[in-house]
Amino acid sequence: GWGKRNNGLISFVPRTTLPKSFRLLCTMDLSAVQPRTVQTSLNKYNITIIENHGLNSRTGFWWLRFSFDHGLEKGIEVRLTNFKYSDRYDWTLEVVKCSYLGIESDKQMASFDMIDEFMNVEEIRRLTDCVGSAEKLRNYLELNIVPVVTKKIRYTKFRPQFRFFLSHKSKDKPFMRTFENGFKFLGYGTWLDEVNMPMGSNIQAALKTSIDECDCFIAWLNGEYIQSDYCKAELLYAKQVGKIILPFGTYSNVSCHFTGELEFLRGQHVYDPTKSSFFEILRRIDDALFGFELL
Repeated sequence: GWGKRNNGLISFVPRTTLPKSFRLLCTMDLSAVQPRTVQTSLNKYNITIIENHGLNSRTGFWWLRFSFDHGLEKGIEVRLTNFKYSDRYDWTLEVVKCSYLGIESDKQMASFDMIDEFMNVEEIRRLTDCVGSAEKLRNYLELNIVPVVTKKIRYTKFRPQFRFFLSHKSKDKPFMRTFENGFKFLGYGTWLDEVNMPMGSNIQAALKTSIDECDCFIAWLNGEYIQSDYCKAELLYAKQVGKIILPFGTYSNVSCHFTGELEFLRGQHVYDPTKSSFFEILRRIDDALFGFELL
């Protein structure tokens, strides 16, 4: 029973004589409580379009600002915009309000830039095709943008341990910069030659060491890549030492090169950015690696 003071002494009274509110405190079991996430039946994340300026135009600056709910937080705000760039195809994903990430103003925002024209033409086409329908636009955001932000929120609890080596020809550097931005946004480590190559180092030794230190090897495949001695050597060494190889490219354009030493690529899934959203590809890679993180 509960203690009851009587003339300076503590005595105990039966539980049944206590008020009901006190008896409830005694029987409360927090392990059985199911927190209710913020959600309605309208759409999974309660996505609300706050502002859409110029997204359905063919030229000029544009931005799309929307909010969504996740877990116990209501009103996380994200902005998609090309305002940082004069180029019509380069744009940025910006998280401008999110208590999970400690973001309360634009000055604290987390962001990453989409700076590859080939990839962006397709991504902007997918986005602008949805502008005429609120339902289609919400579906695009739900399937592509929101999962990337929620994954970043998940990684506030721990930092992902995988590191990516980004293999490419120089002309495809914007593609790899976009991947570098996306992986860094989530918290992954990356190796990109223009950023991480030590000055004055032996190039071959630096490449070998960097591949050894990475877990995943991303290759942007095309005819120029296959014909490059450096790129081909990087790819074959990554296979030799058992790295996770994630090839990208247009399969119909590169499959003719999958012979001899490159025959193993026929058994690989080649990601084609013209057929899948960049954000979907980023999400799928993270989903696959997250299983390893839990082991």
